[in-house]
Amino acid sequence: MAIATAGSPRLPTLREELRLLPAAANRDGSPAWTVQDPLTNRFFRIGWLDFEVLLRWSLGSARDIADSVNEETTLSIDEDDVHELAGFLEQNSLVRADTAQAVDRLRDRAARMQTSPLQWLLHHYLFFRIPLVRPQVWLAGLLPYVDWVFSRTTAWALAALTLTGLVLAGRQWETFAGTVVEQLTWSGMLGYTVALVFAKALHEMGHALTATRYGVRVAHMGVALLVLFPMLYTDTGESWKLHRSRQRLAIASAGMVTELALAGLATLAWSLAPDGAVRNALFFLATTSWVLTLLVNASPFMRFDGYFILSDLLDLPNLHERSGALARTWMRRTLLGFDEPWPERLPGRGNAMLIAFALVTWAYRLTVFLGIALLVYHFAFKLLGLFLMAVELVWFIGRPVWAELCVWRERKGEIRRSRKRWAGALLAALLLVVLLPWQTGVRASGWVHAERQQVIHSPLAARLAVVPQEGAVTQGQPLFALQSPELALSAQRALSLADARARELIGLSGFADGEERRQQLQHQQDRYLAEASLFQGEQQRLQLVAPFAGVLTDLDPQLAGGVWVQPRQPLAILVDPSRWTVEAFVAEEDMARVRVGDAARVYLQTRSREALVGRVVEVDATRTTMLPHAMLDANKGGSIVVVPREGSAAAAGSASAAEHAPRDALYRVRIALDGRPASLRMALSEVVITGQAHAWLPGLLERLAVVLVRESGF
Repeated sequence: MAIATAGSPRLPTLREELRLLPAAANRDGSPAWTVQDPLTNRFFRIGWLDFEVLLRWSLGSARDIADSVNEETTLSIDEDDVHELAGFLEQNSLVRADTAQAVDRLRDRAARMQTSPLQWLLHHYLFFRIPLVRPQVWLAGLLPYVDWVFSRTTAWALAALTLTGLVLAGRQWETFAGTVVEQLTWSGMLGYTVALVFAKALHEMGHALTATRYGVRVAHMGVALLVLFPMLYTDTGESWKLHRSRQRLAIASAGMVTELALAGLATLAWSLAPDGAVRNALFFLATTSWVLTLLVNASPFMRFDGYFILSDLLDLPNLHERSGALARTWMRRTLLGFDEPWPERLPGRGNAMLIAFALVTWAYRLTVFLGIALLVYHFAFKLLGLFLMAVELVWFIGRPVWAELCVWRERKGEIRRSRKRWAGALLAALLLVVLLPWQTGVRASGWVHAERQQVIHSPLAARLAVVPQEGAVTQGQPLFALQSPELALSAQRALSLADARARELIGLSGFADGEERRQQLQHQQDRYLAEASLFQGEQQRLQLVAPFAGVLTDLDPQLAGGVWVQPRQPLAILVDPSRWTVEAFVAEEDMARVRVGDAARVYLQTRSREALVGRVVEVDATRTTMLPHAMLDANKGGSIVVVPREGSAAAAGSASAAEHAPRDALYRVRIALDGRPASLRMALSEVVITGQAHAWLPGLLERLAVVLVRESGF
């Protein structure tokens, strides 16, 4: 370091181990460089002005450096630019602490960074890394054997095989989708876990081998725990040394490309493999790789591969931090009227795009963190789950919101009066919206059907003799005539035996023991006559007539004369089209708002989306324990989630819909329709009942109180 000019403060000394590396040009075409700190393995991108200043740092004073830059380049800078760079270097510990003041500053910074044991535990519970291997040597040895993977021929071949696998799987889509449901068991979860570990291991190998191919050192590989959930990771932080952004992009996307290739090959192999354990394993690999790659790794809203890929494509390092700073500035300027300078200005609509990206990122992270909090709560025992859930909400959601609110409070003097008036009016309007009872609609799911309808079925196994036509019928009109040769034969046999006993009774006259045998034969005759009457009665039951006047519909098209039908087999449906009803199922928290006589609007879930009106005629006092029809089951296209009833056969593996109960507390509300739908078929519906008005906030607080009381038991 040269001696500084008299009267000019001496600049701090740069650390000798720092490295200056060329980087890709900035978005405006100006040159850029990267400063590497080998001790912390951090990288700092600088522009042309910073580079020229660093080249002349040995001049020792800001004045001399500024004069030299202005004389020898086309740049025009002043001493403030040099001091600003010096502050940046000191802030990031890129200068030597060779004075007492510098050492004191380092000590103060270290003291501020000291955390309590509780803070350390909370931070490391949320995220920490466990390095397992230093793979650089064996990665370099393995690279020559897998270099063919990076060729264009391999890429085109993998693309063709993946496309073929998708086409073949599409032809078996029902089998593929059905397998997903079938594997939702404990053994299936184990298979998914093994597939996940294998796929993620190949994912990280893709990053590591690609980085090694471009000369980037892979410091270590290991396991990172995010809220105690293990995730493999590969340290490719030194990829910022690369001058070409295309190479950094290749490293960032290598894991996803590897996993997509694995998913494509597994899909193709699954399509061709016979049923068995191998096909199940291929299914686990395919589904795990497709879902996690497309839904998790490709997301740019978390620091996964998608984020680094987008950052390289846009050539915007620290994308989250820069977009977040712009979004905070936008909120302060828009909501509070702060005259705050923009952290940076990007060409075109770059600032607007980054602000929108930051807002979407915040909404996405809010959803993810709430989901993680709920998972932590449900998977841990209750007391620990509540504590960890609170940590999630406070650390990830409450802390950044509170930090921003503190900034607003400190700068409240800068808020204009007009903004305060607007804020007061907006707050008052919001309070009115959430506190005044104005919401009257009670929404529920249900099904529409005729008030009188009956499924026509055969009471016994029988053969059809007469099959009716669909259409209007009158009460008592014959519908189906069935025959049972077995019943007819049994009735004829019983009558023959009764007739034989009658003839024997006539011939008893004159016998010595005639009176004794008469009583026995009379008893047998009565029994055979009773059997004949029973069989004839059963035959009469096979003559099916209309119990009421209506319309016969949904006739089984497979029915014809001579066809045998099974007991309780549905043959057709008889509908009385004059009166229609809706059975809606209302959530427990809305039941207090529903009364008999309330108006209702019913929207049929059909292609026509027909709307009907009606009125509530009956409200159940007890919760529904069994669905009245299978079409309401969410597993069969309905909207009501069900669980097996305790002690039912469904709990032991039966699929009977009658043995399932709604998961949530639902109450049946019957609605009589004023008119009739266009179709005579039953249909699912969405119902809006005009119930008693209620306020949004008190209802929300009441539901939260119910949840807290319910979950407070340990």
